[in-house]
Amino acid sequence: MNNRNPSLPQHPGLLKVRDVPKRAHGRLFQGLENDGATFSKPWKKRWSHFPILGTLLCALGLPLWFSASAQDLVRPEQVMRAALAHSPALQSAASEERAAAARMDQARAAGRFSISADARAAHYWGLSDQQLGPQITIPGIPSRYGAGLQATQPLFTGGRITHERAAASAVHDAAGHAQRGAEADVTLAALSAYWGWSKAVSAVASFHAAVKRVERHNTDMQNNQKAGLVTESDALATTVQLENTRLQLTEAERRVETARAQLAYLTGRTLPVTAQPLAAAATNTAAPPVETALLELARTNRAEVAAHRQEVRAAEEKIEAARADRRPQVALAARYEQVRPNMLIIPPADEWNDDGFVGVTASWNLFDSGLTRAKVAEATARRDQARQRQQLTADRIALEVRAARVDQANASERLAVALRAAESARRSLKVADDLWKNGLTRHVELLDAHAQLTAAEFQVIAARADVELTRAALDHATGGKQWRGGVME
Repeated sequence: MNNRNPSLPQHPGLLKVRDVPKRAHGRLFQGLENDGATFSKPWKKRWSHFPILGTLLCALGLPLWFSASAQDLVRPEQVMRAALAHSPALQSAASEERAAAARMDQARAAGRFSISADARAAHYWGLSDQQLGPQITIPGIPSRYGAGLQATQPLFTGGRITHERAAASAVHDAAGHAQRGAEADVTLAALSAYWGWSKAVSAVASFHAAVKRVERHNTDMQNNQKAGLVTESDALATTVQLENTRLQLTEAERRVETARAQLAYLTGRTLPVTAQPLAAAATNTAAPPVETALLELARTNRAEVAAHRQEVRAAEEKIEAARADRRPQVALAARYEQVRPNMLIIPPADEWNDDGFVGVTASWNLFDSGLTRAKVAEATARRDQARQRQQLTADRIALEVRAARVDQANASERLAVALRAAESARRSLKVADDLWKNGLTRHVELLDAHAQLTAAEFQVIAARADVELTRAALDHATGGKQWRGGVME
């Protein structure tokens, strides 16, 4: 079954939105009444009647389902776009990147000047006037008040702020790479679900054709039995074959329901009842690239590799930031305050007076009972842990690449064999039917030929879908294609 629109690109796999002809956008970008849970039938009017709105939606890359004919034709990139817009995992990765950006701003702010305000009020009991010399009396003022502003600018922190900034920047970069890795994962999941749906729908069409073929044969056998031309056992065998084929059709229809549920889970929306996928039409049986080239491509392009590289760099910077606590800390400070009484004025008076100062403060942690040493040890262990995760990811990616390459080679070879097997099964059925009609073969051999054709046609459908799936898996494993802004790069 092929529901392709002839005006669109015929490659059923990963294509770029810009590859769709401009004339097709007017037909395909149609409005959808969105009730928040389902994709309903499109409006009868075309987006071409609303050029400004249609252009805006195209530019925003909204997750729309298209309508290409009497049935809704859904393309792979639509499912991927909808999955990317809905994915909680991707939203979590984006939140993590925003949090990393906020931490980077915190690290930058730590090296800039700060201004603080403070106020105090206190009342003392048991104070009395004190005589300071024959002419100076220090009054016992029980109620005291004060308020001030202070500005502080770090001058030297032993490299702590510099390394904290570098660590925060590396964490932010790692979060960005992790988000792109999550995009690739969601894209692969969406594409796998799409081709699984396509495989199930195509299988339903294939089994429908098989049921009709066996039904025609069963009708002939029932008529021949009534005429006394065939035995009851042969007629019964045909009926059983028909029931078995119908059972396969029912199972295929249930697999369609499961595939649609998977798509709803990934996109957060239910497909229209009339929605139809593209039929997998892969014919490429070329051998995949050599393993060394694919591994090098993965090491260069996989977002996870870059993310772990930045995580290791961040951990190393945090070690140096922890070591900086052993070094002197110097800061510039300035303060202005209003106090009552001002104890800097001799003798103090029960009235408001102001004062201010500018100076340099210095501190040096000479002994902290091993606190700094423990912080450095923790940071070092975190660095080692990051390196171990980096190696684990590198090994996993290498395994993914090797497995995807083997799977693609197997799927391509399986498709070539399945195509030949299907052609052989069609010819065998024709020969068996001719022999049966001429009384030159047993009826069971004709039934076997029917069953072999049904199985062979399903194997072709499965092999075509598997080629698309393994191609997507290999692209994901090597980081060769990334989905960004509605365009597959």
